[in-house]
Amino acid sequence: MSIDTLILWSYLWTALFVAAMLCFVVIFVIHFFVPKVLIATYFKEPYFSPKEIEFFTGFPFGYIRTVMFMRVVGWPSSGKKRGLTQAYKLSPSWFRRTSIIFVLIFVAVSVPMFMLGIFLYFSFCVFHGRC
Repeated sequence: MSIDTLILWSYLWTALFVAAMLCFVVIFVIHFFVPKVLIATYFKEPYFSPKEIEFFTGFPFGYIRTVMFMRVVGWPSSGKKRGLTQAYKLSPSWFRRTSIIFVLIFVAVSVPMFMLGIFLYFSFCVFHGRC
């Protein structure tokens, strides 16, 4: 593969990276709109261990908690292991729809970005010797 083609692929990776960073900005905004009743009901024992509660409280890991709850609200069966299959009932319909759309976009951006990053690394560094 020519270096010019790899540069075009790297432009695509850059666009995916920018989209992923925009997803993080959206997470930052949505964090403040997660229903408080959802957190008060399910972000405690027995659903989470005391260490997890401490870990996912505050910056920066509170945003991971936001995405975790968005996944559980969007796909209730994904919370079966923790017993969170009924959590979607405590969230408004706009939050459920937003969660489904956002998680799908986030996965659709992040997975190709990481796969393309691995491809570009091997293409540039291993095959072309330009690290």
